[in-house]
Amino acid sequence: MNHIKTGLYLTFFLLTLSLILHALPPTNAATNTQTTTLNRDFMGMVIRDPWYDFGTHPNYPNKPNYIAQDQMGRILSEAGVRWVRLDFHIPVVPGIENEAAFVEQEIAKNDFFIKDVAPRYGFKVLALLNFSLIPTAPQQLNEGPFNVPSAYGGGVNAYMDTWLTRALKITDRYRGSIDAYEILNEHNRLPPNGDAIDPSIAARLHTKFYRFCKNINPTDQNHGCTEDTPIIIGGLHPRGTNDEEGEIEMTDVEYLRAIYTDASSFVTFEDSYGYYPTDGIGYHPYPEEIRLSPNNKLIDRGAERMRRELEAVGDPCIPFWVTEVGYNVGFDFDGPKGSQPPQTEAGQISFLRDVYTSLATRQICDGQSEVERVFWFKYEDFPPADGANAQRWGIVTIPFVEDTQCPGGACYETNGTPNSRRATFLMYRELAGLPVHHTFLPLSNR
Repeated sequence: MNHIKTGLYLTFFLLTLSLILHALPPTNAATNTQTTTLNRDFMGMVIRDPWYDFGTHPNYPNKPNYIAQDQMGRILSEAGVRWVRLDFHIPVVPGIENEAAFVEQEIAKNDFFIKDVAPRYGFKVLALLNFSLIPTAPQQLNEGPFNVPSAYGGGVNAYMDTWLTRALKITDRYRGSIDAYEILNEHNRLPPNGDAIDPSIAARLHTKFYRFCKNINPTDQNHGCTEDTPIIIGGLHPRGTNDEEGEIEMTDVEYLRAIYTDASSFVTFEDSYGYYPTDGIGYHPYPEEIRLSPNNKLIDRGAERMRRELEAVGDPCIPFWVTEVGYNVGFDFDGPKGSQPPQTEAGQISFLRDVYTSLATRQICDGQSEVERVFWFKYEDFPPADGANAQRWGIVTIPFVEDTQCPGGACYETNGTPNSRRATFLMYRELAGLPVHHTFLPLSNR
């Protein structure tokens, strides 16, 4: 039996050595392996929001953490990332004294990454304009009255008016530096209970932003978007919306249909201009409906049923943007005593490869790509680090300590230095067409 044990130990050693060698610079002794190479514009990543890394370095108080943000940019570039998605945070209570100045101050915390790091490494920026623009419960978007005097027209409540003002301040500041906008995020399934923003209200907010940012009459304003700036519906969750008893009361398809058939926004806009006020459909095909492989009929059914609905409402060629899809290696579906095995780093590698190669092949409308781009969730792990609710999604792991005194509830290593890169970093890089060298050592049965 000793030779069996020796073989097992050797195999384990070689696997470990292989991962180490992957992380080292290429050498002449290494041999390239062939894999699918994707269009770099297809390759996106949800990053650590720059807002979290403001004032976190002792050498730069009240300034961006230049070191951490630049290092993130460098590592993302090494991975082959072309598009990055970041979220804006404006924790300023509406109506306070000097509100406008405080809002600008919070927005400006993103300047270094958007105006310096992104162009240095050739990134295109998708800006998520989410509920974090206002520090109140998202459900307040549903609450009337909807007759607040507003520069944005009728049917507006206080939340909508504040959100639009802040969102357009962002577009004004970053005109030419942000490449696309995503409006809200999983608003058809809000935590913690899975309820939703009323789809007619979401449609109205989206349409008003679309009209004002792109200066579509009768606004007669210019807020930084051009005709070619994609504005997409925020990533819808495939599981749908819960009722008070926790049962699904509105599917993702029904929610999408309600947006497209809202008479106060999408319908009237299409009647006036001959097209709908959106350039893409954000979709988050996880965790409910993606398993290996997205080619499987039980997996594709999410995208397929959404596509059938888009055909039914008369927008058959609009693309999907998968603005989040990921795999948590800290997740065990049924717990440590259950029959389902926990998710693993090996599973994460296979999942990432499968998602990107499968979704890249989908076509509509005589050869157009059905999926415009896919944003992997995510760059880094986030809290909690351990336990049943561990959040280990990242292609890198950066040491952090959970602390409510730090932005986002965790204090990350000051320079943002990863203590490891997962093998998904290398798989992503390989799919992006960058060299990954594999070294193979001969095995001996002696």
